[in-house]
Amino acid sequence: MGNLGGYQVMTTLAKKVGGPAALAVVTAVSGWAIVRGAEAGLKGGFRAAKKRNAPCSTKGQVFDVVSDGEDGKGLVLRAGDRYRVMECDGEAILIEVLGGTNNPYFTSAQFLASVSGFPTAEKTKAE
Repeated sequence: MGNLGGYQVMTTLAKKVGGPAALAVVTAVSGWAIVRGAEAGLKGGFRAAKKRNAPCSTKGQVFDVVSDGEDGKGLVLRAGDRYRVMECDGEAILIEVLGGTNNPYFTSAQFLASVSGFPTAEKTKAE
């Protein structure tokens, strides 16, 4: 009975779905659904990766700090300080405080907008 196991499973499944023709249709439709689901998942992942790696529009720009602030993660900016945007990824911004000794810093776009003229997503969409 060593090689009859697979045959027995196939005949049992065919009986449950209404015969060998119905089993072939169920198999084809299931395969199609799996392939389409995988394709949709890959496309969504590609779109997310493409959006995540969008170019940083403020990269290289220097901003003047107009009010004192602390981001709670070790970054302290005082009015009169200047910083350069080195890289950005969504809400995370990598900056270099000009004249600072402990560079670089990761902080949020929201914090930078609160202490300087850094553009937020809302400002960018309004323009």
